[in-house]
Amino acid sequence: MGTYYDENVLSEINHRIDILDVVSESVKLSRKGDRYWGLCPFHAEKTPSFSVTPGKNMFYCFGCHAGGNLFTYVMKRDGLEFPEAVQLLASRAGVQLQSTQFNKGVDRFKRVVEVNKAAAAWFQGGLEEASAAKARQYLLKRRLDEETVKRFQVGYAPNEWNRVSNYLLGKGFDQEWVKESGLIKRNKSGDAYYDLFRDRIIFPIFDYQGNIVGFGGRILEDQVPKYLNTPETEVYVKRHHLYGLYQAREAVRKENQVILVEGYMDCLKLHQHGVNYAVASLGTALTREQTQLLRRYAENVLVLYDGDEAGQRETLRAVELLAEQGFNVEVLTLPAGQDPDDFLDEHGKEEFLQYIQNNRVSYIEFKVKRSIAAENSLNLQAKIRVINAVKDDIKSLESGILRDNYTKMLSRLLKIEENLILKEIEGHTGPRKQYLKNKSPVNRDNIQYGNYSMEEKILANMLHNRDIAEIIASNIGLECFSSRHYNRLAAICYEMYGFSGTHSLELQQAVQGEGLEALLARLDIRWDEGFRLNDAELWYFIRGVQRQRYRARWRNLHQRLEHLRNDGGFHTVLRLILDLDTFLHQTREGGIQ
Repeated sequence: MGTYYDENVLSEINHRIDILDVVSESVKLSRKGDRYWGLCPFHAEKTPSFSVTPGKNMFYCFGCHAGGNLFTYVMKRDGLEFPEAVQLLASRAGVQLQSTQFNKGVDRFKRVVEVNKAAAAWFQGGLEEASAAKARQYLLKRRLDEETVKRFQVGYAPNEWNRVSNYLLGKGFDQEWVKESGLIKRNKSGDAYYDLFRDRIIFPIFDYQGNIVGFGGRILEDQVPKYLNTPETEVYVKRHHLYGLYQAREAVRKENQVILVEGYMDCLKLHQHGVNYAVASLGTALTREQTQLLRRYAENVLVLYDGDEAGQRETLRAVELLAEQGFNVEVLTLPAGQDPDDFLDEHGKEEFLQYIQNNRVSYIEFKVKRSIAAENSLNLQAKIRVINAVKDDIKSLESGILRDNYTKMLSRLLKIEENLILKEIEGHTGPRKQYLKNKSPVNRDNIQYGNYSMEEKILANMLHNRDIAEIIASNIGLECFSSRHYNRLAAICYEMYGFSGTHSLELQQAVQGEGLEALLARLDIRWDEGFRLNDAELWYFIRGVQRQRYRARWRNLHQRLEHLRNDGGFHTVLRLILDLDTFLHQTREGGIQ
């Protein structure tokens, strides 16, 4: 359930801060009854579907289904983890937190960030010096405008050995802090330090909260390697950061998509042209940590790496990782020899967006075409290799329409009949059982009542009525819903009985990190709307679950009987007869037909 905090601390924060004040900082709200409504800050919409309930410090969007409490809102708005949101809100509320509740390195982090902040300001000022004429000429050549340079705090490190270190030490920073920032290195004799960056364009690297955690520096001469980055420190771990995310995060969240590019200049140029939902993977292979960071902000990723062979190899690796993390992934390949920077300079924003619209392809189509291009000739074995490269991706798709679409595409490109491709994709083990791997075995009619289901009504009442929770648990168990999220929330609620109400901070904290905050907020709103359950509905639901389970058991027994026709021994047959007898007895006792 993640990091745990004393409920008294959370309760005090919750008491001192009204969620209405926090939300109103960025959302215009109007009152309707007990709730306030506005345009959702987490997705684009024209009709307000975002609601705030001040009395319970909860929010819920009926459009994108984001929801939760005060802490959840700040986490989602700022892209924070729970402990970070607690720290931020505690500071705002004036609530003292014990130091044991935080990472012991937090003071060191703050010191190094202060060093980096001062260094970034100095580098930025250095761009105005006479010695930076060549750097200014380079930025002019790359067509970076002044506004973009200022927004991303692009700077220049002069071609001197001790300028930045002397400046920082002169500002009163301890040499140990400056060393920890990675901005200086010890010389070979070990008796002095020198500046890491010299005669380079400097790109400060921000974390998602806006702290400068590191730097990238580009050499002005045509030397290899072109880029030099801050070495990894306790503050800066390259695989955990995405260049431009801090500046892009609001746009990424609004668009629910991100354009992923390779380097600093591509990212800067996209932002300069108004495509401000772009980030860069810091010129390195995309990492799992970076994808997890992106997951906080968007579900859709367009990968736009360079079109050369190295860029396409990294594209293939990136789409595999992104798809594995559950993103909707598309790929855009620019004309040969061009990168986003070049394309935008030549064609501008509108043509670029039109090119995206006309040329983006799904990651599966990209993999297919990449696999075909890698084959010298499309003989039978080569065609099988192409199918094998994407069959797991196709099998994992929930949509039958999409699976059919990709089967047809493979058939067309490989000139193989669809049914043969389908057999190759699915194997020879029968139906697509793997498509159901994340589904609950319960598959009954989930009756809809307006905008909610019977299951939601049952669960909402379980959360507020211990007697109903006990009846459900004793008759059909807690894993009785068609959604694993519902089952998990029911289990947490049952474990925690003794605490009252869905807006209990203990319950809200218990679901933190489980992906259940929005469901909890939704059910709480439904309860306020009079979401009450009568006995007839309760027992209708219970009987429905029992009926479905008996049917599943009967199918299992029938399948066993079919197997016994061929190779059943005496004892196996006897065991089956006894099982059938027990089943029929239980069915009659339960009144299930």
